[in-house]
Amino acid sequence: MMASNEDHPHGDETVGVPITCDNWRNKQLNEAKDKIWSEIKRCFDIEENRRDHCLKLAGKLLRGFRTFLSTTFLRDTEGTFVDAELPSKYASLISPKEWETFKSKRKTQEFKSVSETNRQRASSPAYPYRKGRVGYGRLEQSILTKENSSETSLPAHVLWKEARVGKDGKIKEDVQQIFEKCETLSQSIVPYEDTDCRSILSRALDVPEYSGRVRGKGFGITQKSLNIKKQKTPSNKELQQTLEALKAEVLELRKERERDRAAGFKDTSDKDSINCNFQPTIPEGISPCHLYLARPTYRMVGKGKVHNNLGELLHTKPLPTGSLKVSVDIALEKDALLPHPDDVSDATLLGDAIGSFVAWPTDLIIVGYETPTKSKAKDKGIAREIESVASQKEIPVAKKTEISKRTGAKKKNPSNVGVINTYMRYLYDKLMGPRGLEQRFSFLNPMKTNLTEMIRKPDEVRTYVVERFMADTDREKLFFLPFNTGDGGHWLLVAINPFKEIVYYLDSLHIDWTTYPAMKTIVDTIIQTVRAQRKIQVPKRKANNITWNRVECPRQRNNIDCGYYTLRFMKETLLMDRTDIPSDYFDEYRCAYYSKDQLDEIKEELCQFIIELQVL
Repeated sequence: MMASNEDHPHGDETVGVPITCDNWRNKQLNEAKDKIWSEIKRCFDIEENRRDHCLKLAGKLLRGFRTFLSTTFLRDTEGTFVDAELPSKYASLISPKEWETFKSKRKTQEFKSVSETNRQRASSPAYPYRKGRVGYGRLEQSILTKENSSETSLPAHVLWKEARVGKDGKIKEDVQQIFEKCETLSQSIVPYEDTDCRSILSRALDVPEYSGRVRGKGFGITQKSLNIKKQKTPSNKELQQTLEALKAEVLELRKERERDRAAGFKDTSDKDSINCNFQPTIPEGISPCHLYLARPTYRMVGKGKVHNNLGELLHTKPLPTGSLKVSVDIALEKDALLPHPDDVSDATLLGDAIGSFVAWPTDLIIVGYETPTKSKAKDKGIAREIESVASQKEIPVAKKTEISKRTGAKKKNPSNVGVINTYMRYLYDKLMGPRGLEQRFSFLNPMKTNLTEMIRKPDEVRTYVVERFMADTDREKLFFLPFNTGDGGHWLLVAINPFKEIVYYLDSLHIDWTTYPAMKTIVDTIIQTVRAQRKIQVPKRKANNITWNRVECPRQRNNIDCGYYTLRFMKETLLMDRTDIPSDYFDEYRCAYYSKDQLDEIKEELCQFIIELQVL
């Protein structure tokens, strides 16, 4: 870690982080971190999404270097402080002034007190590791092998407890108490009200979050890797498939409403529904069961136990209507999407839910491990044929009558970007043009600005967006960027005001932008580039002061409506004719989630507009 160039004999030739830096998260270090990252990329072929991981390691190395300097040069064999001169070996990295400051900090009583506390804690940890030289990684694999488990990992708190079991097989009472506290927390945390970003283990231990607490899990292992595939330009054939699917769904929606009106039913889609949590067709109590999904084909995806008890809750929340609480024991199809994603563990795939509780539709649960012959499920969500605005991977889907099991023929899935772009064209023609809003709002092409392109072709993304922003430097303008996380994945809205250097982040899953570091880095770089080309002068300490506002927008209640939410966010912003988006969203449209009618409105507008375009 190189030293700062302040009072340095080599002037501007060396740039880095001074050894006097005690807070690696200090924003004043952002410029130095950018240069460190640039140097890493110059020497190694590494993806942009590994930036945070590498810089965390750099901070760890800096702390280690400071400790090395203290123990080697500033202490004698008895631990007494020594007022040593700057080591000649490091004279090219550390300036004399910096060395004197470094020494003076270590003379203070505060530093000595903290140092002694840390030394005692390290020599006698509260919960000592009891597996000798067997690391967490090998311990985890040995447990999974011994249990003949198909899993690839264990929950962090389970592994933490196993690492503290002695040779006699006994567990200390304080360790068991922490484990039980973790189990209780996993069932009691309310995701919608939870503001603590720490893991369950960190909360139980009452310590700050640290991604390497269970060694072997390591730094950077904080989210799943993205399997990114290049998106293709939608063809007329794909748009035709999208139109047919939309038309069929809109027609079905209209028929369903007519049937409900005729039967005297009221639409309760915009109200919270509470499940009675008891189904007479399933035995009362806990029963073994098979778990099925109806799409893309009707098939068994796992095994578990269904809990059919009156008043049953899931993580202190009522179960979704028509669903029961299920514990997942075996995942036959680990990549299968959960019918209801688990907000507590952030699990969206069946493989992530093994060993935990999830909600499962009653008509897709078969008790007693018998094999069903017919599905009772009727999916009333967004059909996978039009999941071009949905949140999960693109899966070729069609109705059972449209799939030949004998030939294996499948209907091709339409393009995500095609539907998004078509609706943006609708907004331009029907809202922006007639209301004269094209001077205040604009769209960025999601095909050129998705996560796939940002990681693979960052320079091309920057060039494209900078050119768009520079074309409107004489006025304040809000640019809509519908952002896709890759491989036809999750959709969210990033609205950018380059004039005021403000970014509005609207995610219907309420996930923070730090989940997509590559996206944030590129957007920040683009704004800084536009600032430089506009010759805007800002103090050096404020060079990275770009405002990111996370908007508390309506939240989706399933895993397939994020695209429709993204489209509606853009529409409502245009209707409000505001280039600023309040942090708690617009008063006129504020709600916990969009009703069925509000989402159907987007589908009908899209369907009608595709017909009007006559491009098919």
